[in-house]
Amino acid sequence: MVSKFLHSWMGRCFPRCQLNKKYSISVLPPNNYYHTFFGYYDKTPFSWDNRQVLEMNVKNDLHEVGRIGYCNLDNPRDFFVVGETELWSWQLGPRLQWYSENNPEIICYNKMVEEKYGVVFQNFMSKKIEAQYGDPIFDISPDGRYAISLNFSRLHRLRPGYGYSRLPDSTANEAHPDNDGIVVLDLRNHARSLIISLDRIAHFEPQESMVGAEHYFNHLAFAPSGKRFMFLHLWRNKGKRFSRLLTSDIYGNSIYLLEDKVSISHYAWKSSTEVLVHTGKKPFGTKYILYEDLSANKKIVGEKSLVKPGHPSYSPDGKRLLVDTYPNRWRRQQLEVYTLNGEYMEEIGSFFSPAKFSGVEKCDLHPRWCRTGDFICIDSALSGRRAMYVICLKQS
Repeated sequence: MVSKFLHSWMGRCFPRCQLNKKYSISVLPPNNYYHTFFGYYDKTPFSWDNRQVLEMNVKNDLHEVGRIGYCNLDNPRDFFVVGETELWSWQLGPRLQWYSENNPEIICYNKMVEEKYGVVFQNFMSKKIEAQYGDPIFDISPDGRYAISLNFSRLHRLRPGYGYSRLPDSTANEAHPDNDGIVVLDLRNHARSLIISLDRIAHFEPQESMVGAEHYFNHLAFAPSGKRFMFLHLWRNKGKRFSRLLTSDIYGNSIYLLEDKVSISHYAWKSSTEVLVHTGKKPFGTKYILYEDLSANKKIVGEKSLVKPGHPSYSPDGKRLLVDTYPNRWRRQQLEVYTLNGEYMEEIGSFFSPAKFSGVEKCDLHPRWCRTGDFICIDSALSGRRAMYVICLKQS
């Protein structure tokens, strides 16, 4: 294990940010005193016209109230506060996101609503709360009609760093409750339905390792069509975590098991029928596999180049794949773009990650495209505090 002294020495002797000379980088405000970050990589902080970038910041502690706001990309000197939230985690944030292209000024984020986990929809310019619901959201369908949710207290208890701890987990003594699971919210009619319970999924094509295990859900993501979504079913048994990848329609019907033979991690929908997933080291090694929904068809993507764990996302034109890596032995995180047709990997940059950002409080780069593919936004702790950086890929 590399000592903390060596980490400090490395930070002084080597540039904390080594960027490809073709590109430029800038830090977004506020870049000191606060930890500023966005959250997960599966949503973009860039507005529909690429003029604003959403941010969240806190001072130090997980139990603090976080500030929600934005900065202007063409003149990123000021941070404009829009609201605040008690519901956030180091990995997923408050699930902050732009609502829909039909309502370009509306943002949404999870927040306590009438002493319950909930979500608010807010005009980022006027700060007016347009709507609120008594369930937190994980993802929203592209047309803005539906949202999917899960038990964030159970997620926090079984996967620290991802859920919320403001309220206790009422299902703590149940291995796979039949009244808890994936919920669909009809945002137009203010209706909610429990469509897939943990008990149901625990008995869906069960494995021996599920006996006596605690089950939970994570990483719900709508397909681009909004008609189906993917989710991870996870369970803990005797200190080990197991996972499998499934898809479903928005009514909880046509559940399909895509993968249960390898460890499942990060994901990205390529199309409404194809989802790319990073699989773990066992038994076939680190791979990025493209699965065809409702089918046994699958193929490895970038077998020779995409060999490290990371967070993938397709460029808006679908021709490139943006990936990052976890810190290596020198605490460097790589940011790379893989060109799919030419099978060419280009390194955009390398970023130092201080040793204290590990475990539950790790700071992954979580790279995200803007809506035109000209900019990339990352979270990084290279300065010793979390900050957001925008990398310009346009070459003068």
